[in-house]
Amino acid sequence: MSRAIVYDGVRLFLGAWAQAPRGIDRVDLLYARHLFEHWPGDCLGLLPTPWGIRLYDRRRALRVLDAVEALWRETADADTDSRLAYVRRRLAGETPPAPGVRHRNVGALARQAKVLAATRFTFGKPAVSCAPRNALYLNVGQLGWAAPWTARWLQSRTDIRAVFMLHDVIPLLHPNLVSRGGRLAQRWMLATVARHATGLITTTDVANDAVQQALQPLARPLIAAKSLHLPVAETFLNRRGHEQTLGTATYFLICGAIEPRKNHLMLLKVWRQLVAERGGDAPRLVAIGSPAHDGGAILRQFTQCPTLRSSFVTVSGLSSPGLRRLMANARAVLMPSLAEGFGLPIIEALALGTPVLASDLPAHREVGGDLACYIHPTDDAGWLDAIRRTTDAPDYVAGLRGRIAAYQPMSTANYFARVGQFLDAIP
Repeated sequence: MSRAIVYDGVRLFLGAWAQAPRGIDRVDLLYARHLFEHWPGDCLGLLPTPWGIRLYDRRRALRVLDAVEALWRETADADTDSRLAYVRRRLAGETPPAPGVRHRNVGALARQAKVLAATRFTFGKPAVSCAPRNALYLNVGQLGWAAPWTARWLQSRTDIRAVFMLHDVIPLLHPNLVSRGGRLAQRWMLATVARHATGLITTTDVANDAVQQALQPLARPLIAAKSLHLPVAETFLNRRGHEQTLGTATYFLICGAIEPRKNHLMLLKVWRQLVAERGGDAPRLVAIGSPAHDGGAILRQFTQCPTLRSSFVTVSGLSSPGLRRLMANARAVLMPSLAEGFGLPIIEALALGTPVLASDLPAHREVGGDLACYIHPTDDAGWLDAIRRTTDAPDYVAGLRGRIAAYQPMSTANYFARVGQFLDAIP
């Protein structure tokens, strides 16, 4: 019989504050959905509350997941997504008003109330006294344990073995690319892992090496599930042909938080050159994501550039089905990041048969293999040439798509079989 799992649900519970999931949110949701539905042992959800660290049973945890998925429109039809409709109209040459956004805090509080209602407003049970003996504590969301107090209860339950997923240590390796708060959160995360972890899950060799090096001065050796490449969510496994409007538009897609690390400003220079050469015939750049650290200043440089008004489209709050539709019909997905620990859009695009132009980083090569096209992140001319070629050479693009057609992403069944074996091996 498999041991009980105490699953840290902080990120998912607070997910209602965001209108749409980020990549890490989709990974967290994938884990939670699989474990609460399929784990053969008991599975409890853990949340920090005003009355302490509390546990919620499987039934209530699944209700919370259902509520979060509904708020994020994860199972809705893409055609009902107003953000996708906005992008479609922009690509068709129209100038519709940007999608309306309610006051951020008011809307988030209303969404959070819906998630809270899914628990039936119960107080749960105290984790310290009610967590099953010898259970596994699993944290994938990389949020709650950035605040040390959320893990203090583990000090009173030395029988429980803690397992953390650590995606990268970019704030330590590239502190200039993240905020001061991000660097501080990373130090707290590493301290929490060093104090409590028995097991560690990493997603690439690159990330694993960096994480282990960062932990070496802090922690005892950990049992590691090394380089457990993430699976592709079911949403992105549904390949379809080109649709009208999106299928006839020439556009490139970049998705992710708008911040210095994602290297949007390099694309700004590239698109200025493309518009200078081609005018209204330049391909469009569609940026999906919300501004993060210094992202507002980056976004203003795009939106305040007169030459890019018709060739740059940005939208946040897009559902995963809406993102899938845009990704499937893009000329290529762009990943020009200056640093990454994995690169989820790469495998999502490849699963859909969409070409990928990615920065030449070890993590990108590890997950994209020989199916993506790699350019150094600071090689503006190389990016310009690759985008020109992908725009102008249909035979070249057809060749890329033909090569990608053989791509076999990690299935959720195989992935969680490996995760299950790893968790069962924790002593």
